[in-house]
Amino acid sequence: MNIFKPIEVTLAVLMSAVFFSGCVFSINESNSDSASYAESSNFNSSSSQSSALSTADNNDNTPDEEEGPAYVKWMLEEKVHEIRIEMSPDDWKTICSNPYSGDYHPADVTIDGVSVKNVGIRTRGHGSLYMATEGFPASKKFPLKIKFDKYEKDQSFMGLDELALNNGGDDYSMMRDYMGYEAFRLLGSDASCVTFFNVYLNGELRGFYVGVEAIDTSYLERMFGSHKNNLYEGESGASLTTYMPLANLTQKKGKDESKADVKQLIDTLNKMPLGEKGEIESILDVDSVLRVLAVNAVLDNRDGYGGMFAHNYYLYNNNGKFVMLPWDMNAPRVSSWTDIATPTMGVEGYSFMNTRPLAKKLVAVDEYYAIYLDYCTQLTEKLPELKEKVLRAYGMVKESVENDKNKFCSNYLFNYQFEDYNGNGITYFFDKRYAYLKDRLAQLEGKPASSEVLNPPPPPPPATSSAGQSQQPEDTEAPSGEQTGEPEDKPNSEEPASSTTASSTEQTAPVDVPTENSNTPEPPPAA
Repeated sequence: MNIFKPIEVTLAVLMSAVFFSGCVFSINESNSDSASYAESSNFNSSSSQSSALSTADNNDNTPDEEEGPAYVKWMLEEKVHEIRIEMSPDDWKTICSNPYSGDYHPADVTIDGVSVKNVGIRTRGHGSLYMATEGFPASKKFPLKIKFDKYEKDQSFMGLDELALNNGGDDYSMMRDYMGYEAFRLLGSDASCVTFFNVYLNGELRGFYVGVEAIDTSYLERMFGSHKNNLYEGESGASLTTYMPLANLTQKKGKDESKADVKQLIDTLNKMPLGEKGEIESILDVDSVLRVLAVNAVLDNRDGYGGMFAHNYYLYNNNGKFVMLPWDMNAPRVSSWTDIATPTMGVEGYSFMNTRPLAKKLVAVDEYYAIYLDYCTQLTEKLPELKEKVLRAYGMVKESVENDKNKFCSNYLFNYQFEDYNGNGITYFFDKRYAYLKDRLAQLEGKPASSEVLNPPPPPPPATSSAGQSQQPEDTEAPSGEQTGEPEDKPNSEEPASSTTASSTEQTAPVDVPTENSNTPEPPPAA
């Protein structure tokens, strides 16, 4: 049993209640009217330290867009594409009656006039699926996944075998996925390709979607030249502590299902002496992790490894070394400033560093911390360019989003995300976050791992019930004798009970107008 699911459900219900109270009227009114992570050896870093680390094995997996699969260039075009899905009405009714099943159904699709027959389509997602089923059930604008080779072996679209379609249920701006993955590209790394679609089902416009290259066969082939090694997805609670249930890492690929390799990673990671490398470079591509941590920190993405649920990432065993791959980048906070000094979020003076060894153990090493800060600095310098790309994309998709009658907000709230005066909006974030980061990174330049990294704040005292019993589990390191992946007699949760109050280290942005719920924790069940 996944112990984090009840927490996610409770948070989702509470946050959805706030969300609905602020925008239901507007919705009705509007809709009625109108480098590779493998070893990024060709990355020209300004830091000699990061260059040395990234070229350790001389294994260049950075794809050449000119020579790579045709879909890469197609997805990176600045264009709104069109997908037309033809599916049996009975199959669609089945999906609508049980959207959480995750079962595939056959369909034919036509993308920009090119037809692909007998593909598999199913619902996907967590919070975004919840919004379409529980929040706005009448919309039926489910997040979808198209698997081109589900029923026809080796079938693809321009070389792409799987496409995720995000419905915007947890992102009014429809830009955060694009913003997140483009940030990796600006940092000199590669990541999933992102594009935009108007999606039709049996001739009817279902709405505007953000399309993301799924981490599957075609992605792994272009990144690593192989897709047959073990691939794991970090589900809720995938913190990589010694007491983490191994079920929190879902195996997606690979014949060996013993999880012996990831057990070894967890063991090696947690045995690292604080401030020392130990044997971690023998089993982990450290550079790939530092890049993911840096991008999430700069964009203040609370929904990744360093956030409350420690999820939304993949680990791929690339010939004996695990590479961290980013996923689900649609939840940059954009409403308050998490201190860039540590790559994890916190609440009420509590830091998740104690239960995020992949962050704590790495940035506690002075060399790795310098590289992490260097990547933060490089991306910060690119924020004006990223802002320009995002605003250009906004102008490109604006008409399509406004024509989407099934979206989860009004046209006003969609456009409001890009107003300069919106303290929780995209434009405000770029301007204010950039100024904050420049100042904070200048303070941290050249400094070793800070006391915040080595000695993060302890958890707050546990709340007590009327019966005098603690309602908040202790958050301690696992006993030295416990076995990796064995959850018995361990804390019931790695997270604090409350998530509603911002960390004391954050500087909350001014808010003088209604805000969006831009970071809704994703509730189960998962598709």
